[in-house]
Amino acid sequence: MTSSILGPEMRPARTNLILALSSGFLLGCSFPPSPFYSLAYVAFIPFFVLLERIRSNVDLARYSFVFLFIFHCSTVYWAGGFTHMKDPWMMTAGLALLVIHPFLYFPSIFLSSFVRKSLGRIPGLVSFALFWISYEYIHSVGEFTFPWMTVGNSQAYDTARIQIAEYTSTYGLSFLIFTFNILAYFILIHVSSDYKKLRSRNVIISVTALIILYVAPLIYGRVIIARNTENRGRVVRVAVLQPNIDPWEKWGEGFQSKWTSYVRQLDTCLAETRVLAAGSPDLIVWPETAIPFQILLPRYAMQFEKVLRTVDSVGIPVFTGLAHAEFVDSAHSSVTAQRYESSKIYVEHYNSATLIEPGRRVGEVYKKMVLVPFAERIPYAATVKFLIEPLKWSVGISSWGMGKDTIVYDLRLREGASVRFSGMICYESVYPDFVRQFVKRGAEFLVVITNDSWWGKTSGAYQHAAFAALRAVENRRWVVQCANGGISEFVDPVGRVHSSSELFTEAGWVGAVQARDEMTFYSIHGDLFAQSCLFCSLVIVILALYQLVRLYLSRKNARP
Repeated sequence: MTSSILGPEMRPARTNLILALSSGFLLGCSFPPSPFYSLAYVAFIPFFVLLERIRSNVDLARYSFVFLFIFHCSTVYWAGGFTHMKDPWMMTAGLALLVIHPFLYFPSIFLSSFVRKSLGRIPGLVSFALFWISYEYIHSVGEFTFPWMTVGNSQAYDTARIQIAEYTSTYGLSFLIFTFNILAYFILIHVSSDYKKLRSRNVIISVTALIILYVAPLIYGRVIIARNTENRGRVVRVAVLQPNIDPWEKWGEGFQSKWTSYVRQLDTCLAETRVLAAGSPDLIVWPETAIPFQILLPRYAMQFEKVLRTVDSVGIPVFTGLAHAEFVDSAHSSVTAQRYESSKIYVEHYNSATLIEPGRRVGEVYKKMVLVPFAERIPYAATVKFLIEPLKWSVGISSWGMGKDTIVYDLRLREGASVRFSGMICYESVYPDFVRQFVKRGAEFLVVITNDSWWGKTSGAYQHAAFAALRAVENRRWVVQCANGGISEFVDPVGRVHSSSELFTEAGWVGAVQARDEMTFYSIHGDLFAQSCLFCSLVIVILALYQLVRLYLSRKNARP
């Protein structure tokens, strides 16, 4: 079918470029902190038009890169810190993310193009959605991962429609968006050459389906939200402390020379803790690396004693982020362990958290398991040992050890009852399946501690805070996010933010959450939806290959 938007007369490179730019910009502008999340529902339409117009793989690669590059620049431009501090290593890594990461989407796009040529337009577009979602899922597994840009994440502010995430996680939201784009695109190409087709049966059915697709999740979500207004669990009063300490000061060069600064940071947290204790919380939360040195080592016994005395005096447990170190011999050291002075002992550094309770009880130390690629750890460091030193970031410790296990803490409330919670550190909360592991182990509410002060007043901190709503809905758990410089917040099980702080401000307050123990479909079964998309993708590829072989054989047999 040839139409006015697909015909040869509309093939100039300028038009193709505009289509690629439009899709990238619309999709990028649907992500937080933009309030225009509904742009995602039409963002792929220009790119679908583009796919119909281009004929060569070279053009497909060229315009796909333009689309994806603009998408990245609109969404994660902040990762390079180009507007704040301008650290050379961070800018290099951020530039690599913007320029290299788009190529990781190419297999999905080229495979869908192959399916389209083999099976036709409709299977091609369906496969585009399935391949993209499959890529999003695969890209959340392993060490070299970055699920930040999952299309479904763009809907974090759409509280009503994200309620389906308790079954499908964010991948179901991605599927919803792709389905809407595909239906809208087909309506467009049907009516573009002849507007009388607006009254045709196929168009009326498609428009009806489009309306249902957009409205049904909205109605369902509002019903679910209305049902979740009552109290469903034991009330826990949690205080969050946002000290607003510059991470560049905390992790700058000359660790030992900044000892005075570290002590001041600790004293600030202790003083604010005494203030927050007046609100009678059951738990006080400090942010990621609130204690930036290995306070549990014997050499820091004096500082640790100060913490214990404060916790004992206020009678309230403190959950805090801290730097942690473990000493091992050479036989048991990992590639990220560092030799301790001139001995045969090695030390492994961890970005960690623990619960300190009155009575001088220190809980098990949770060691961060999902580390930011390159910034915190070189992906697959055991395989690429030679890259560890050349790619080591000078700010802080960029070769953190990797934790091995999730931890659930028992918290005794003031009234005497006990509840269970888990804490995650920063980037970990972006991973749906990882977060649900804590819930499966019995966490009744979730705590996220983070820094989020590296990039100035850009989109990064807002996006990270917004994604907490998705984790809350997937597992129907309250999420308490405590950030060093913002954004700290309390998010309920349907994704509503009940209280939050501003960026780069000192803040601290007491909020109430509910400890809940019911399990959602997603908490139990995990990424079944995404895995189904991956399975369907494999089936489509097999069918496309079969059709290609069948066509080849028929042509071969037709030769004289």
